[in-house]
Amino acid sequence: MTAPYRLLRLFLAAALLCLPAAGLRAQEDASEAAPDTEPTSFADKSIEEMTADEVLRLVRYSYTLYNRDFTGALRLGLAKRIPFLLSLKPEAIRFVFNDPAQVIMVDTRNERFALLEGVGGGEIKPVPPSRYGETIRGTDVTYDDLSMRFLYWPDARIVSQEKLKGRDTIRVRIRNPDGAGAYASVEVWIDKISGGMLKMIGNDASGRAVRRFEVLHGKKFGDVWMVDEMRIETLTGAAGGAVKSATRLQIQGVQE
Repeated sequence: MTAPYRLLRLFLAAALLCLPAAGLRAQEDASEAAPDTEPTSFADKSIEEMTADEVLRLVRYSYTLYNRDFTGALRLGLAKRIPFLLSLKPEAIRFVFNDPAQVIMVDTRNERFALLEGVGGGEIKPVPPSRYGETIRGTDVTYDDLSMRFLYWPDARIVSQEKLKGRDTIRVRIRNPDGAGAYASVEVWIDKISGGMLKMIGNDASGRAVRRFEVLHGKKFGDVWMVDEMRIETLTGAAGGAVKSATRLQIQGVQE
């Protein structure tokens, strides 16, 4: 296992989502610093010396490195809490919910991130493209977010190198080639040192921002560093600047 692959693990595995936390400091709570890590292969390059494809390729390879289960919850406001089990395996990422029983799975075996679902103990079946934009259990997380399809869209380009919360990031814009789902394009801010996605904004066909994801905090679970809290916001308004609702995705512990 090469160093870049170890560094890159998580952007939404529960929604999405597994987000890479290696190399990050806690964004809202600095009480626990992230570990020292080896830099990515593009850490010392300028944006003129790299391509969007090579940056996204490093992120894609990060999804199959762990082999353990975590407990977590989606929180919407103060009252709504939806627990889940997050299973990270070399061949798949699974979210398991109860009441009612539901399994949402991202198949990573062929590196295409196929999205599947089983409800009420029934057969696991592919999620049709017409449902990619649906939200999950009344939260701000969609099926599209879980599948991370945008990492494979072919039309990607580097926009700029920017500072985000004190980190050097590469901003990549990716256009949707098939029109399925809620996003016509996605912008991703990737940590230049760790290779982890720190922020993502999904835009509709008019270019208006409709959803935003941000890493809030990283934590060590045993020997594993990962993001343990992120915020997912549904945006509204003519320019997409107003927050309509927000969900926090929290990883709480390792399932023994």
